[in-house]
Amino acid sequence: MKKIPAILVLILAIASASASASDGGSGKVEAITIISLPVDSVTIYPDGLATVKRTGEMEMTEGVHQLVVDLPTSVDMDSVRFSVTNASVEKVVRHDNPEYTLNVSSPGAQRFDLFYLMPRAGSWRPSYSVHIEDETVLVSAQAVVTNSFGEDLEAIRLKLVSGPPQAAPMEKFMAAVGYADYALAEEAVTARAPAPAPAPATGELETLYIYELAGRKDLEMNKEVGFPFFEETAPIMRSYVWNAYINNEGPVTELIKANNTMKDPWPAGQALLYRNDEYVSMVKIPFTPPGTEAEIDLGSSSDLKVERKLANYTTSEEIVIVPGAGNATSPMKVTTETWTYELSIKGNVDRNATAEVYDTKPLRGEMISAEPKPTETTATALKWVLELQPREETKIEYTYRIVTREVVAGGK
Repeated sequence: MKKIPAILVLILAIASASASASDGGSGKVEAITIISLPVDSVTIYPDGLATVKRTGEMEMTEGVHQLVVDLPTSVDMDSVRFSVTNASVEKVVRHDNPEYTLNVSSPGAQRFDLFYLMPRAGSWRPSYSVHIEDETVLVSAQAVVTNSFGEDLEAIRLKLVSGPPQAAPMEKFMAAVGYADYALAEEAVTARAPAPAPAPATGELETLYIYELAGRKDLEMNKEVGFPFFEETAPIMRSYVWNAYINNEGPVTELIKANNTMKDPWPAGQALLYRNDEYVSMVKIPFTPPGTEAEIDLGSSSDLKVERKLANYTTSEEIVIVPGAGNATSPMKVTTETWTYELSIKGNVDRNATAEVYDTKPLRGEMISAEPKPTETTATALKWVLELQPREETKIEYTYRIVTREVVAGGK
């Protein structure tokens, strides 16, 4: 392991012969030193919270030492954890730069490890480009990182955390787990692979993933820097969605479902969409766990020509006599209205296509017939999934009726 020296900012005192009487003769303070450790690794969470690890080495003599640890002003003091090899912490005086009293049991080069959490210290987002071919899509992503740590970060290990959208801010989960425990548990993750963070009783943190970028990175203060994140060619399924009730004559919406075959999830983010290397539009990539499909809305499409029209409407009335109390009877007018709708679909592309067609009927409407039969139905919604051949023309026809009954005045 490469040795990184601790930076000695100032040796305040060497008091070998003047230990305070309050020490009770148990040990003498060898030195009071301010140290500033270089940053070794940083982990950035979705809401800007960051865990920071600083490490270094320094020669130390056996005995009692007082160290003043230089910390950024925005550090959460409850999260600070400081350790030195071959030394025990006897006392900590907490303030902006905490003072540690250490008892070093063995002289020589000692390793320093410092962990802490910083709110609003940095941010990151994935920046995608999506190149669509006939059967596949090339998904390329950069990790765009902003350094708000208040200093330049050089040659650090950079970890990024992602997950599905959360209903509550990250601070709620941090409080449930405990800042320090979270920082220490996170530090154990070394591979760029899904790694669930320690979860509170709610279990919501189990959906977070930690990525570690390859190699060591430099981050200039207050700058936005992009790093290669991943690139994958994924198989796709195309479909076209038509809400016939709202858009009688279209257009249809084109969707692609891209299968994430990686071992890590795709974080949610914005993507530049390209067809045949030409820019088309901006689209959204949803959070996509490994082995699942990302449904990407490509917007309106002219690949299908569609039309919804009322093919037939009839109405009929009849008077029926209904019995009442005793020997009384009442005339009732029964009105039956029947609607027949025709949904026509024509393919304009030389390839197979899947069409999802949605329509709506009144709640009181009773279905009489439908050809083809709907794939799914509810009290008011109808859905068809059609597999179309290249440039195929097809139709959906369905009929429903509404029966209204009204008592006519003048019954006996």
